[in-house]
Amino acid sequence: MIKYVLLTVAAAAMSLAVYLFFYLGLQKPVQITTEDRPAMRLVYKEHLGAYHRIGSTLQEVESWAFQNKLDCPKTFGEFLDDPAAIDQDRLRSHAGCIWASGQELSALEPPWFYREQPARRYVVARFDGAPGVGPFKVYPKVLEYFQQQRVRQAAPVIEVYSVDGAKVTTEFLFPVDAQ
Repeated sequence: MIKYVLLTVAAAAMSLAVYLFFYLGLQKPVQITTEDRPAMRLVYKEHLGAYHRIGSTLQEVESWAFQNKLDCPKTFGEFLDDPAAIDQDRLRSHAGCIWASGQELSALEPPWFYREQPARRYVVARFDGAPGVGPFKVYPKVLEYFQQQRVRQAAPVIEVYSVDGAKVTTEFLFPVDAQ
């Protein structure tokens, strides 16, 4: 009897693992390139706390942009601190959206901020899986790429999220010095 219970539990655990593997997109490749990108106009709100909890702030930004008729087809998270060196509750980040060029934006007051991210060179990693698995799947591959290409990250990473129906594509932008 115990043997059948253990087999059932093992089969259920294996099924769940396989389901999550495909649902989260862990089987999908990470495409890494080095690119020059144009300037980006960013509107954002500051976030303090664990990086994996930035989602509610992103939703708040999306709602604010919709209410203010701001065309923000892509959202982003900019992660300012090293989670290996800073306590989770003290991590700083920006959650926001990239607004369309040519569209005017009236003056903002805190907690809303905007700035233009200048044109620059990035190591860009594209991933079609769940953004939450990026730290486990994408970041190690990018660090390996940095070593192979002998480049160094020059500023905080910006993760740009594009949603098309149920598909989410994340572009991880690692600023590097021009070579």
